[in-house]
Amino acid sequence: MTPKNSKRVSGLRVTRRQALKGFVAAPIVLAAGKGMRAKAARAADQTPADVPDAIVIGAGSLGCNTAWHLRQRGLNVLVLEAKEAAASQSTNGAAGFVASWSEIHASNWKKTAWEMQRYGIDFYTRLAKRTKADIGFSPSGIAYIFMTANGWKGVQPKIERARALGTTVEILTAERAKELTPFLDFEALAGVAYDPDAIRVRAGEAIRALAGELATDGVKFRYNTTVTEFLRDGDRVTGVRTADGEIRSNKVFLTAGAWSRPLLAKLKIECPATPFNETRYVTKPLPGLPPGMPLLIFTDHMGHYIREEQGGLLIGGGDRHPHPADRNVDVDNPPWCDKLPADQAYRVREYVKEAARAMPVLAQAEIDSIRSGVPTLTADKQFIAGPVPGMAGLFVMSGCQEAGVTHGPGLGRILTEHALDGKTHWDSAPYRLERFQA
Repeated sequence: MTPKNSKRVSGLRVTRRQALKGFVAAPIVLAAGKGMRAKAARAADQTPADVPDAIVIGAGSLGCNTAWHLRQRGLNVLVLEAKEAAASQSTNGAAGFVASWSEIHASNWKKTAWEMQRYGIDFYTRLAKRTKADIGFSPSGIAYIFMTANGWKGVQPKIERARALGTTVEILTAERAKELTPFLDFEALAGVAYDPDAIRVRAGEAIRALAGELATDGVKFRYNTTVTEFLRDGDRVTGVRTADGEIRSNKVFLTAGAWSRPLLAKLKIECPATPFNETRYVTKPLPGLPPGMPLLIFTDHMGHYIREEQGGLLIGGGDRHPHPADRNVDVDNPPWCDKLPADQAYRVREYVKEAARAMPVLAQAEIDSIRSGVPTLTADKQFIAGPVPGMAGLFVMSGCQEAGVTHGPGLGRILTEHALDGKTHWDSAPYRLERFQA
């Protein structure tokens, strides 16, 4: 076991002082899931040596990325997951786009979010290199497609702001578009902006690979374990209660996505991150799709996003009506993702047919499989990541804004730094939970 004053990097040990200088994506070897279901000690059986340095609630993108950063700092970590495997809920339905979204696609995300996006791109690139698992990684780049002159004109200032942050944005010529996106009818478009640095992963597989290497490196996972409430001593959290008993720890990280809000409500703490049903589908294999095709976002056509998936297309996007009833979920008792209605996928299938004039293969892109998740949004469209006010030892990450895969590594680093250093590498003030308090 790695001593608490060191972190492990490819078999070497790095002192805590060295670790404080920055995180390193360690090339740990993945061991095919062995140890993934390691048992955690019940409170009645816990000796001081059994008490984990940190408990992480949730084994999705947010939880596993937090556990990775905690382990890199030498902590003994226990991850509790209500379902039978890591990344089995919203992360499993995520689109797997990892890109520099700031300004060009999300104007409310500024420099801090942009730096986290770059961190995420690097993090998954390193993961893909060191894991033996197929996580669907491709350094594909991303193309923002505009079908209207007004849309193309309106994005020009955003492109310049994105470039000012450091994003590489290429305006495609007809010749370059034919090279990168031969499946598009360039003559039917108003313009295409291309960022070559974006990557893609299959989100579920990527996070399960990350969980696998965490287990190999000593992080304990306890599956089919639902946290029912927090243990506390006055204004300090001292652990959690589950259906199997109590587990003590002086640091608890709540990274359970849509299920974080009702857990915090038991402490009479409001976490105003609203969950909703987001559904996407995958088509059967289609002709003429290069495996390394860029990620696509039809920015001025309801924001539909499309990428290649094993010879077919993964497709998702918005609704014409802002609040279809089938996309609402109970904020106090969110449903498991396999219980979510799939109506949105069939609506999107009809909407994307309108884009077939620009991408003819979409006319053949019938639904083969569907996945849904419950991402969470905040009113100001910023993340929640940091200490829980008035409850020492408790940290929360929520409000993923449908970007829990891209920003997961950065948010995990922020949460770890809050807990261990009392300050963060990036300015995380916009993400503090107390911003919602009167």
